[in-house]
Amino acid sequence: MQVTAKTSRLLILAAAIAALGAASTPASADMETLLDKLHEKGVLSDEDYEAMRTEARAERRAQALKEANEAEKATKKAESAPSELTGRFKDGFSWESGDKENSLAITGRAQADYRQFSENSGSGNTATGNSADTFDVRRAYIGLQGKIAGDWAFDVTADVSQTSSSQLDVAWINWGAYKQVQFRAGQFKMPMELEELTSSRFIDFTERSFANQLAPGKERGAMLHGLPFTGVFYALAASNGDGKNNNETSSTADGKDVIGRLGTNVAEIIGNKDMVLHFAGAYSDGREQSSLAVPTERTEGRGITFFTPAALGSSYDRKRTAGEVSLAWNQVKVQGEWLVANFKTVNGTVDRDINAHYAEAMWLISGEKYADAYRNGAYGAIKPDRPFKKGSEGWGAWELGLRYSKFDATEFPTIVGQSNEADAVTVGLKWIPNTNTRVYLNYVMTKFDQPVNVVGGTTDKENAVNVRLGIYF
Repeated sequence: MQVTAKTSRLLILAAAIAALGAASTPASADMETLLDKLHEKGVLSDEDYEAMRTEARAERRAQALKEANEAEKATKKAESAPSELTGRFKDGFSWESGDKENSLAITGRAQADYRQFSENSGSGNTATGNSADTFDVRRAYIGLQGKIAGDWAFDVTADVSQTSSSQLDVAWINWGAYKQVQFRAGQFKMPMELEELTSSRFIDFTERSFANQLAPGKERGAMLHGLPFTGVFYALAASNGDGKNNNETSSTADGKDVIGRLGTNVAEIIGNKDMVLHFAGAYSDGREQSSLAVPTERTEGRGITFFTPAALGSSYDRKRTAGEVSLAWNQVKVQGEWLVANFKTVNGTVDRDINAHYAEAMWLISGEKYADAYRNGAYGAIKPDRPFKKGSEGWGAWELGLRYSKFDATEFPTIVGQSNEADAVTVGLKWIPNTNTRVYLNYVMTKFDQPVNVVGGTTDKENAVNVRLGIYF
C-alpha cells in the first residue's frame, strides 16, 4: 500500500499524541499549540512541523469562514423575517409579516337578491318602483383591511353596488394597544342596536327590522370603545349625525350626536361557552338642522315606503333610546330589541316619538351553536360543522327563523295614503353551505294600519318573497 506524505504525517502525529498520553484528538484551534510542543520536544522534525502547522492554520481559517457564513445567514434570516409576507386563505385572502405585527387582507361581499310581491300579480296594484318584482344586487363591497405595527388597524371599503357611482362604505383607523380602551376615527358603524352591529354578511334575515331604520348606521366621527372586564363591553362615540358619507354643513345647528352603548354577556362572566346571555342598552343625543328629514320607513320585504313624514320646520333635538336582549343556548336563540326616537324642535312646537321593536326566534337545525359565533357584543359567522362540498358527506348548516316587528309613529300627523303603523311577520330559511356563503329564503307579511297609496289604488298589506345568494371573503 502506498503511503502519502500527509498520511505519514498524520500517523506521526497520532503516535506523538499517544506517547504524550492525550485523552483525545485536539480541536483545530489547539492544534498549533500542540504542534509547537511536539516540535520543541523533538518528536516532530522541522519538515513535518512546518507542513503540519500550515495544514492546521488552513483548517482553522476554513472553519472560521464556515462559522462566519452560517452566522451571516442566520442574521439575514432573522432580519428578513419581520418583513416577509406570508399569504393564506382563512375565510378570506390575507398576508401577514413574520413577526405578526403587520397584515393586509382583501375583503369583499356580494349579495344577489330576487324580490317578488303578491300585490303585483294581476290586479295592477304596483306600489311604486320599490315593490316591483325584481332581481337586485343588494350589496357589492370591495375593500382592504389590515394592521400596521401591531396596534394600528384599518378598514377602507367601497360600495360598488350603486347604480350611479361607487361610494365609500367605511374608512376608519383603530388604535387598539389595549383591549380595555381603544380609539377609532373615520366613517364606521355607530354603537347602537345589535342588528346594526351584526354585519349584513351574518344577519338573521335578508333585511333588518323596522327598529334598525331608526338607529344610526355608518357615520363620520370618533369613538372610544373596549372590553374593560370579561363579558363587559362599552362604546362612546361622537358623530356628525347626518348619515353615511355626509359632513356637517350647518354652522348654526352644529350639535354633534353623542352615542353610547354599554352591555354584558353574562355567559362569559360565568364561564359557560354553550350560551349567550346578552343584555345591552344604548342612548344618543344630538341637534340636527331643519333640512335633515325625520327617517322614512320601508317594509322589511324591501318594498313599499309607507311612512314619509313632513319636515319639522326648524332645527330639532333627536334623542334615541334602545335596549337589546339576546339569549342563546346551543342551537336555539331568542332575541329582541326596542328603540324609541324622540324629535323635539328647538322652538318647542313639536315633541314626538317613534317606537319600533321586534322579537325573533332562531333554530340551527343542523346543530351548530350560536355561542361560537358571538364575540364582543355582536354575532359573527356561523361556521358549519360539516360544510357542503362536492364529494363530501356534509350538507352545511341549516337555520329556521321567525320574527315579529312593530312600527308606531302615531304621534306624527296622519298623511292620506301613508300609514303611521305597521306590523310585520317574517318566516325564514337559511342554508349556509360553508363559512363564506349564505342562501336565504324569506316570506314577509306586512300589515298597514291604514291603506297606503299604490299605482292603481291603495293597499293595506304587502306580501313579499325574498331570495338571496350571498358570498363574502
